Amino acid sequence: MRHLYAATSDGHFVDRSVGKITDLEKGDQVADAVATAIEFLAVLGVFAIPIFMLFGALRNRKVTTIAGGVVALAGVLWYRSIGDWDQRQNSILNKWQIPVGDWVEQITIWVDLNMKETLAAIKWPFQTMLEIIVDDWLLGLSWMTVCLAALFAGWAFRGLQVGIGSFLGLTVCGLLGDDYWKETARTIGFIAVAVILCVIIGIPTGVACGRVDGVWRIVRPVLDAMQVVHSFVYMLPFVFFFGVGFVSATMVTMVFALPPLIRLTNLGIRQVPEDVVEAARAYGASERRVLTDVQLPLARAALMTGINQTLLLAISMLGIAAIMGAGGLGRLLYRAIANQDIALAGSGGLAFFIVAVVLDRLTQPDDGDRAGLLGRIAAAWKNTKTPELLLPDPESSSQVTPDQDEEAPNYQPLQPREQLGMGGALLGVIVAIGGLLLPWNEGAGFVSSYARNLDQDLLGSTFNGFAASGGSWFGFMILLCTAVVGAAVYATARTPGQRNRWLGPDGAVVFSVSALVVALAALLTAVPDSVTAFSRSYGVYVTTFGCLLSTVSALLWVWNAPMGARRPLASGVRWGRLVGLGFALLLIVISGYSGWTFDTRAESVISPELQVQLDAIEAQSDEASAAGDDAKVGSLAAEYTALIAKAQRTGDVIYDGYTNKGAGLGWVGLAVGLLALVVAIPASGFISQDEEFLYRWCSIICGLGIGLVAMGIAWVASIARVADPNLVSGVGALFMVFAGVTGGASVRATLSEFDRKQVYAKTV
Repeated sequence: MRHLYAATSDGHFVDRSVGKITDLEKGDQVADAVATAIEFLAVLGVFAIPIFMLFGALRNRKVTTIAGGVVALAGVLWYRSIGDWDQRQNSILNKWQIPVGDWVEQITIWVDLNMKETLAAIKWPFQTMLEIIVDDWLLGLSWMTVCLAALFAGWAFRGLQVGIGSFLGLTVCGLLGDDYWKETARTIGFIAVAVILCVIIGIPTGVACGRVDGVWRIVRPVLDAMQVVHSFVYMLPFVFFFGVGFVSATMVTMVFALPPLIRLTNLGIRQVPEDVVEAARAYGASERRVLTDVQLPLARAALMTGINQTLLLAISMLGIAAIMGAGGLGRLLYRAIANQDIALAGSGGLAFFIVAVVLDRLTQPDDGDRAGLLGRIAAAWKNTKTPELLLPDPESSSQVTPDQDEEAPNYQPLQPREQLGMGGALLGVIVAIGGLLLPWNEGAGFVSSYARNLDQDLLGSTFNGFAASGGSWFGFMILLCTAVVGAAVYATARTPGQRNRWLGPDGAVVFSVSALVVALAALLTAVPDSVTAFSRSYGVYVTTFGCLLSTVSALLWVWNAPMGARRPLASGVRWGRLVGLGFALLLIVISGYSGWTFDTRAESVISPELQVQLDAIEAQSDEASAAGDDAKVGSLAAEYTALIAKAQRTGDVIYDGYTNKGAGLGWVGLAVGLLALVVAIPASGFISQDEEFLYRWCSIICGLGIGLVAMGIAWVASIARVADPNLVSGVGALFMVFAGVTGGASVRATLSEFDRKQVYAKTV
């Protein structure tokens, strides 16, 4: 009898038959031919579609089709004949690369050095719960005790059948061996801690989102980002700040598994029939009683579904936890894959499967969810106290919404004062663009003065707002913003109210204000002390005046334009707007204290003390070389290199936004942030609740926010355009962009409701 593992040299006859049918070499040739054909057709489509669109308006369609096809085919042949044209184009990427990695490194080093106590406070609850639940409880109890606990938990919450299944499953995990049981207990504890923390954070957050629309508008984009980003990206900051192990793995798991619980809790609260809630309030129930006695009981199914989905996502993170150095069954499977250990993979995979099924069944809601022991006891106790039906059947309640006939849009014509504002805004745009073409700087240049101590070749030269040594991307940002203002004037003059809503008075205010912020940033930017041959020319002043004229005129325009909301706005003070702008101001302060220029040159970090050490090492190296001690020479050379590398990592090479070497843009951003917070007082309803009044002030806030965004982007792009490769922009500009986005988003909901057509004004 042949050995079980014995095989012929050329394989089993089934394998040989399959190999003849599916020749891999022929398959590769076919795949290459298909790929080439697809590439050719794709490029052909890229050339042909715009040509057909260009010639499509002609009358003789047959001739144009043939001509377009010939031109497209010629374009494809030319494109494929130019060889390494793509590679030559890609070479420019190294000259314009965004230093995101340097920004992340700056943030990480600063947090590690300055926020040790804060990180310890964040780490403490996770570490404490893991020690109590995993080390002191699950690993401290016997195997059978945990199995019996699972039996009673399943019986109490889901039913006797689920309890018995949980008991048998954990029993099998224990019978695999003591090592497997310990990892099973660690896995259960790890998941339990993550789910408990998700419940503590997720359910209150979901309830707040379901009851307050403003909270949901803030939380929703955060949840979208959390679910889009891959778990490997989550892993990196937690590893950098908290190291490897169970604690950081639990934090990553909590962040990954939290969004479904918040979303489903919010959905469950919002799906409670409004008539039931209003009936409870009509009978005198407080908001706390409405929440605890009406909304949460009726949303129970959604809550349980959210907890179940959170648990399943936590289970799916066990592999990532193993990579982060955490224990549990994930580590066994990771080790089995690394070592190709089939036996370990089989036993660990079975235990992993059983744990996942048991935890899923314990938290999974279904039609028999009330069959649990605790559910039956609660129902019996409720019937003894209040036998009548306390709440109506949610399925029988119906929400009646009367049909409302939408009125035809009522576009208002231009008014004389509105025309005056439009004319002034257009004149300001022309002046600002004309100023960009005039000389902005003389001598060493505006942005290049931060990239180089002194460029002798630029002495005596002048540069306009588009030149790299002039305004650079500050000028391009002003051009972009003023172009939108000009387009808004043109669109409103042609067809008032019938174009994009941003091509109107609100859009003119937003982008004229943002252009003014960027122009003031270009005008007020500080010059490094090392630069002597530098002066600003009259072009930047002309541009600033044009932006100011455009802003004043746009404000006159929006204050006289017949803009109205499409639906009545909620009354009351907009506290969320103040909170959002306050957070934006905090980001601006952090931005100012963060780095705006980051110098990685070795000569920039060698202090006098370090230079003395380096000189001493060089002297010792010369003596060792004279004595013929090559080993000592090599050791001293390595020490010399290590000292310079350490100085580059830890040296004072980051300049914040409040200093001259950091351009002083932190002060400009701080002034804009304080102005936005002042404007938020009338924009939040403290002075008047009139809808148009709020709308006008909100447009100013949005303009200030976009101005901060444009200022941060302009600084990053300008430094990338003129700086040496080892001198990059700092993370402060990134924080400034975030602050601008936060400020602009705080008023987006109000601005989006307004249009030139009066929708509900006739019926109010």
